[in-house]
Amino acid sequence: MDDLIPTAQAQLKFLKNIQLILQSGSFSSTYKFALLISLSRLAIEKGENAGGSLSLEYTDIAEKFIELYWKQAVPYVFNDEGQLILNQNNGKQAAIVNRIIELRQSYSSFGLLRRDSLIWLKLVKDVARTVKEMPVRYLQNINGQNFEFLYQLNQCGKQLILLPQVMYCLRQFSEIIEELCQKRWIDYIRKNSTNAPILNKLPNLEQFMFEPSRNQLNAVANVLVELQDCKCFYCNKPMRKGNYAVDHFIPWSMYPSDTGHNFVLADSSCNSQKSNLLASDKFLHKWKERNEDQDLIIVDRISLLGFLTDKNRSHKVAQWAYAQGKENNYLLWNG
Repeated sequence: MDDLIPTAQAQLKFLKNIQLILQSGSFSSTYKFALLISLSRLAIEKGENAGGSLSLEYTDIAEKFIELYWKQAVPYVFNDEGQLILNQNNGKQAAIVNRIIELRQSYSSFGLLRRDSLIWLKLVKDVARTVKEMPVRYLQNINGQNFEFLYQLNQCGKQLILLPQVMYCLRQFSEIIEELCQKRWIDYIRKNSTNAPILNKLPNLEQFMFEPSRNQLNAVANVLVELQDCKCFYCNKPMRKGNYAVDHFIPWSMYPSDTGHNFVLADSSCNSQKSNLLASDKFLHKWKERNEDQDLIIVDRISLLGFLTDKNRSHKVAQWAYAQGKENNYLLWNG
């Protein structure tokens, strides 16, 4: 209902409360950052631009946690000889990370792990239990006081129920929340006594923790070259080998999570010009058509490279992104 849409003042208050959690809350691990990012992304994928409440399954939150930590549960290489797995906890390694490190020994990609349904479901169940017992319980605790502006803990037994207006605000401020959480997460990793001696002056930690690897994107490019007959998705001109790049159709700066259906291949010129802009409606229509026509191939081939492939999820993110663009008068790229 429109009368539940928070006022501008209420939205600003919400954002200040997020800042308060990040600045004044206590952090013994990185779980709280992961929870805020997960809630923000799920509000986009499962919610709508309305002021009502939103009920989220703990298993859905757990999947987001696994997605975030999977990338970080590999050694960070810091010079020719040295490497370490980043410690995500004040003491010994965080339990969720330890479990993912174990599974990475047996599964070379996230996609392969998801296909092993018995192992995957057990992992999701275990992570969901940890999420419920730890960050959900303590996220809104500031200086020993519960500050319940996102959800009421005593109402969140079987599902996490976002309070009215929270879903709307998470969708409105998703880009800011992601940026704030990623910055604080990186700061936490750098300041952690286990990591600090090595990471104090090293660059590229953000890229390692949150962005897809160049090798992964090169493998995606090999799939898309075939799907697009080596033609640019945008201008449809033939592309020379090496003169193209994988583009996030919904820009990474808006929604920094990789899904297989969001990738297109563009020649260097179009990729550079589009940059972090949303493409115009004609390209949105073409992208949706591509995803409908080639859904099975994308699911089959790109999921094996370690990316989630869920057409409906990608289209829900696009719906949110273009609504944001319209509301905020974003410049669209026309090609």
